[in-house]
Amino acid sequence: MKALTFKVRFETAQFKTHHLKLTRGTYLIPPPSAVAGSFGAILGIPRNRLKEYCTQYKLLAGAGLISLGGVYTTYSRIFKFHRNVDKIIELLKEWTSVKTSKVYKQVVELTPLKESEELFEPEYKFAIVAEDEVIEEGLRRINSLDFVYEIFGGNDYHFMHFVGEAKEARYIKSKEGIGYCPKDDFSQLAVENYRILAEPKYTTGSERERLPIVIFSPVGPKMEIFAFVYRANIITKVEKDAVQDREDTIFVYDPVRYLVP
Repeated sequence: MKALTFKVRFETAQFKTHHLKLTRGTYLIPPPSAVAGSFGAILGIPRNRLKEYCTQYKLLAGAGLISLGGVYTTYSRIFKFHRNVDKIIELLKEWTSVKTSKVYKQVVELTPLKESEELFEPEYKFAIVAEDEVIEEGLRRINSLDFVYEIFGGNDYHFMHFVGEAKEARYIKSKEGIGYCPKDDFSQLAVENYRILAEPKYTTGSERERLPIVIFSPVGPKMEIFAFVYRANIITKVEKDAVQDREDTIFVYDPVRYLVP
């Protein structure tokens, strides 16, 4: 078994959370299934074969957030014209005259507001563990930009800005790393240093110290709660699978467990 890491930067990204239906939220960091899907795209593995491929080659995947430009939310009005046209016309006529609570409710249902949370300029370090030949092919394809399929930031209208710096890494067991871990395994954060400012408005941007970010979100079909961490190392209760290169140690997981049908 070998391991590799490589960096990916997107213009924008949205790794849709598995538990939201009426709105589109995003994970701060792509879960193992999304990381494996991106690596599979490079190798030419179709989505319907990803589960089989990961199982066959004992693939593990994870990611750490290196930098983030910001998070923003877009709102759009959706017009649902799937119903009978005559009924829509009748409803709109009632809206211009009667405006009862029933009519108001029906019009609101006809034009719902869609909320979509997205990431701006996120940069990640992806980590992969797999059998030797898979890692060797991955290193070759990433370093030569010989991708079978394109990589997107969650879907095909979030574009990749950069991918590269692929290098072989070590597959280890560790209690400290970056990225995410199940809530039940989470112990504490390790941060080199930071300051809490009482009056940040009196400081310049270069003087401000940014605090760690921790977000808990359910992942996968079993809705397992994960801690997603930015700007800090995670300390776990027990040693976990991880990939270590010269700069970082990144926790990795079996992506099959978190694939959503």
